[in-house]
Amino acid sequence: MLRIGYHTSTTSGFVKAMEEVKAYGATTYQFFTRNPRGSKARALDVADMEKFIRMKKDFGPIVAHAAYTMNLASSREDVREKSFEIFTSDMDLLANYPEDTVYVFHPGSHTKDGGSVGIRRIIDAMDRGKELFPHRAICLETMSGKGTEIGWRLEEIAEIIDALASKDVGVVLDTCHLFSAGYDLSDPEKFFHTFDELIGIEKIKAVHVNDSLTPFGAKKDRHAPVGAGEIGLDVLGRFLYAHPVRDLPMILETPGEGADHEKEIQRLNAFGQSM
Repeated sequence: MLRIGYHTSTTSGFVKAMEEVKAYGATTYQFFTRNPRGSKARALDVADMEKFIRMKKDFGPIVAHAAYTMNLASSREDVREKSFEIFTSDMDLLANYPEDTVYVFHPGSHTKDGGSVGIRRIIDAMDRGKELFPHRAICLETMSGKGTEIGWRLEEIAEIIDALASKDVGVVLDTCHLFSAGYDLSDPEKFFHTFDELIGIEKIKAVHVNDSLTPFGAKKDRHAPVGAGEIGLDVLGRFLYAHPVRDLPMILETPGEGADHEKEIQRLNAFGQSM
């Protein structure tokens, strides 16, 4: 069985979120560190977090997702500085989460300044904040390639990781984004060989499990439920059960509520049993 869950809210606390997703067969979950479209983070309920750490046992690792507004690559200095404040604030929060927590953020968009410029800005910002890393997995997400996004090519992520040379920095794969960016998931062995040569398999810390509403190579970020998109259950299942990722936390970011995600979890677990 996969270590799989879905994105949910922790507004009522981390313990409550765990109890709710477990009722739908989940063994992990993802949450936003703050309002995804804003910059303000809620004060951490330390007692709730301490209780969650005591209770979680085999549950998790959980995945903490940064706000969408964070763009360390922006052409605007004020946006970059605000993004850096969000990033460093998240590092403070992350230090209070379980040690196996995976933190993930979108690398950002160069907003027409060019990919190489945007990549350098991301490297500079992360290097500037490196001393604040709380020794948790701090991960760049693979992107779909829409607009001026950075991180849709593995080479771009490799350049950032190589420049930082930090054991804390890793990668979260997104299956919809990879497919839309033009990576063939139907041959997992070939994909992971390429990833290992460019970045290193050990850098993969979690997977976002999403089918795609748009065709292969469309460079669109349109998620579909498992088996209801262009990737399909067979390709998605064989990719997720590949040796490099099958034991990592996996997060559904698909449309629907808990009952819908329960069906997806069951479908994927049944696929594994049929292999």
